[in-house]
Parts: sequence; C-alpha cells; structure tokens
Amino acid sequence: MDVEKVLLASPRGFCAGVEMAIKALGWMVRVFEPPVYCYHEIVHNQVVVERFRDLGVVFVEDVAEVPPGAPFMLSAHGAPPAVVAAARESGGAVVNAVCPLVKKVHHEVKVRAGKGYSIVYVGHTGHQEAIGTMAVAPDAIHLVESTAEIDAVPEPEGPVAFLAQTTLALDEWKALLDHAQQRWPDLWVPGQSDLCFATTNRQAALKAIAARCDVVLVIGSANSSNTRALVRTALAAGCPRVLRINGPAELP
Repeated sequence: MDVEKVLLASPRGFCAGVEMAIKALGWMVRVFEPPVYCYHEIVHNQVVVERFRDLGVVFVEDVAEVPPGAPFMLSAHGAPPAVVAAARESGGAVVNAVCPLVKKVHHEVKVRAGKGYSIVYVGHTGHQEAIGTMAVAPDAIHLVESTAEIDAVPEPEGPVAFLAQTTLALDEWKALLDHAQQRWPDLWVPGQSDLCFATTNRQAALKAIAARCDVVLVIGSANSSNTRALVRTALAAGCPRVLRINGPAELP
C-alpha cells in the first residue's frame, strides 16, 4: 500500500537512564583494551548490543565468566546484590550503570523488608530488572503479573507494600494496583511512582495518535519490556495493526 502520511510520536526514543548506560559503556571501550565485559545486555536493544559486540564487548550472564581484573560493567536493569558484590571482588574496574529509578526500587524493597512488610512486586518473570529486584529481599517479596496472582499471594501477618518494575505499561499497572488495594485497603505504595516517567510519557504520546493510524511501527527488540508495553498500548488505543521491528530490513 502507499503511505500517505507518517506520524512521529513525541517524545520518543531512549530514556535518560538508558542513554547514561550506553555512554558509560562507550567510555569503557575507549579507555580499556578489549575485551570489556558486561553483565547481561547493557540495554534490551538488539542494534545497540550488536554495535557494542563489534567494539569488543562480551556480554555474560555469570560473573564467573569474567577473567580476574577485566573491566566489567553492570547493565542498566540492575543486578542482584550478590552479583554486584562478586563484580567488586574481581579486582578490575567496575562500572554499575543501573538506572537510578531501579536503584530507588531496590532501596524501597530493602527498607520495607527491614520493617517487616510483605512486598507484592509487579514485574515480568525472567526479566533482568525483576530478577535483580527480587534478589534484594527474596524471603519477603512475591512476584505477580495478574489479578489472579495477587489473589494467590498468601495472607501476610504484617503490612503489605506494593512495588513495580519500572518499565510496565501504566494502564496495566494501575489495574493491578486497584485490585491489590481492594484486597489490602492499607496497602503501602511509594509517594513517588516506581514507573519510569519517560516510559509513561512515551505511552501517552502513542495513545494520542494510535487510533488515527492504519499501522503503528514500534522500533525495538522483543526482549524489551518498554517495547512490548508500547505494542500493547497501541493495540489498546485502537490501532488495527501494530508491528514491532528492530530496523528497516524487518518492515514488510
């Protein structure tokens, strides 16, 4: 079909935390001789990851894979405390590129668990951010992705806190929050939302144009929570066809 008009969502693109992580790893590959090691993909973006591989970055899923003394970066998603400690003991230069908002959530988990709260954490099973956050207080936290899983949480003896993965879709998170507050009326929620404001701003920008579009293109990788949330947001806003692509070569 002929394309008559292209609408660009605004704002769009990477958030400040992702930009910071990319710049930090770019600095490391200039300062150190390759290979430079990174725990997990620096960000969930195939194009960015492949560019860094071409520059000599080796992405690993286990600190034991990193030679002693090698330069090492921890990704923007946040790592389990044990991984951070092992990295610092490796003897090499370590840069922790964790997103400041993810760091805030880790702090909230630690503080609430220390005060005897049971924590209900909304996140995606297997996602690196959720893995890192759950590891902060594994005995006090329950991972949920649906209202049914909220109902399945064992009744806690003490107060309950409600925290979230930073890249969730706002509407989906709000529905789960409302359900949790019905079960626990005294539910503790942070005064400042755990959801990334850049993420929610981009979702709002997409909502504003999606219903006017025949097709929405979301440029991003399949393992990106942000990308998948944008796809769901466009569909929910009324666009009949939404395509997730990494680049022009994948466009039908």
